[in-house]
Amino acid sequence: MKKQESTPTLYVVGDSTLASFNDPYFYPRFGYGTQLVKFFNDKIKIQNLALSGRSSKSYIQEENYQRLKETFQKGDYLLIGFGHNDQKSDDKNRFTDARTSFQDPNSFQFYLYEYYIKLAIEKGGTPILCTPIVRADLKNCYTKNSAHITPTGDYAEAILALGKEKKVTVLDLRALTKLKYEHIGFEQAKYFHAVIAGKKDEQKKFIPNFLTVDLTHLNVYGACYVAYLVATLLKDTDCPLKEYLLKEIKEPMKEDCLLPNPEYQMNEYKVPVLDTYQPSSNFTTMDKEWYGTAFGDCGGIPSINENGFIAKEVKKGIYHVGQYGSTLKGKISFSSDGLAFIFKQIGIHYNFKASVKATILKTAHTKQAGFGLMLRDDCYIKQKTPSELIASNSLSAGFLCKDSAMGILLKKEGTEIETPYIVDEFYQENEECRLEVIRLGQSITVTVFYQNQEYSKTYFDFDLMAMDQNYMYLGMFATRGTLVEFYDVEFEYTGTSLGA
Repeated sequence: MKKQESTPTLYVVGDSTLASFNDPYFYPRFGYGTQLVKFFNDKIKIQNLALSGRSSKSYIQEENYQRLKETFQKGDYLLIGFGHNDQKSDDKNRFTDARTSFQDPNSFQFYLYEYYIKLAIEKGGTPILCTPIVRADLKNCYTKNSAHITPTGDYAEAILALGKEKKVTVLDLRALTKLKYEHIGFEQAKYFHAVIAGKKDEQKKFIPNFLTVDLTHLNVYGACYVAYLVATLLKDTDCPLKEYLLKEIKEPMKEDCLLPNPEYQMNEYKVPVLDTYQPSSNFTTMDKEWYGTAFGDCGGIPSINENGFIAKEVKKGIYHVGQYGSTLKGKISFSSDGLAFIFKQIGIHYNFKASVKATILKTAHTKQAGFGLMLRDDCYIKQKTPSELIASNSLSAGFLCKDSAMGILLKKEGTEIETPYIVDEFYQENEECRLEVIRLGQSITVTVFYQNQEYSKTYFDFDLMAMDQNYMYLGMFATRGTLVEFYDVEFEYTGTSLGA
């Protein structure tokens, strides 16, 4: 339980438009919850608990919500900013209906009232509702999805109506961001938003590549501007939180805020040309929707037979993938990857469900070895060095050998590896498993079925566009003395992503 203090806390809950990020973009993503501190004095603390990809429904399952319940106390404030993900009608875990009232247990209003407003009021605090900011629109038209007006309701209007019904302060950020964006037009509004990649101008100077602008997520300038809107709206309310605002609220200027990411690394990635791909004998397939390759830190050119890499359809629907040579080559590590890969190229806007069964044919019982079903944002059909893979992001339903134990490899993003499930021994020859990857909008679930156990985890707003902004790559992989037979491959498109 939080110790009673004289200094109140402003808690911030919500989705990616409020949350903090750590990504390699040219103009990285920032939620406006990270910039509120610039407009409040030191007589109040600000605790940003917002999480990317969550809705008012899914957020209550998170540790951050439990933390809020345990630490929120009398005199505190709760800023509530949901809506972007509540409207994902294709995702039952996040969707809430904006068409019905707070009395409907499936409604947007119900979740906002029952789990956030009531929590704050019952603990002696003050809730403040925020309508969602608009998504930038290429045509400068803010009448439908970009303004959160969908077939399942108007999400900003639902917040306004709930605030009026329950006498809760509402800060209408949709109205102000819509007004601003319509006034300045898309060509200026885009400067508020994250940009994935940079490019070089005629003077070889790095500039943003606005073909990769993120229409939903803000950059630091955009986040600071929306935080400024929060402060200016708050000033005109009777909410006691306004007493903690700075006396002078200044509008942020682009030239003071917007600087390129100093750690940004421009990549020279090129989409693989598959129509003319002529693989060597160890990487051939019969099904022309799947392709064999090996790339990365492979200890030499992986197509040379003595290096032992294979990614081949040996019989119809049966694939052998891995590294079988007497000398161990390839790896999955913090600093670099090298692996054999049978993959399928998928348009970035598609949802899908994929599963495969696997039998381990050979293992060297060594660390940095692994196999699985991987979804990644880049793929190579010619040898690439480790440095060219630094910015790669991937998720895997599969296995990674670490020291004397084996982790279920659920995430690898850049040089970060997460293996939350650990088995006491390395995987063994002749063992079997089933692997599954489901992509539903910005939500990706990876699952491993192994030794009568199920290991599963869902990732929200996972970046699959840092390298290739048009495609993602799903594939069966194995490396470093591990050879696996994959079979019963199932793949199904399940619709078009509704976006972030």
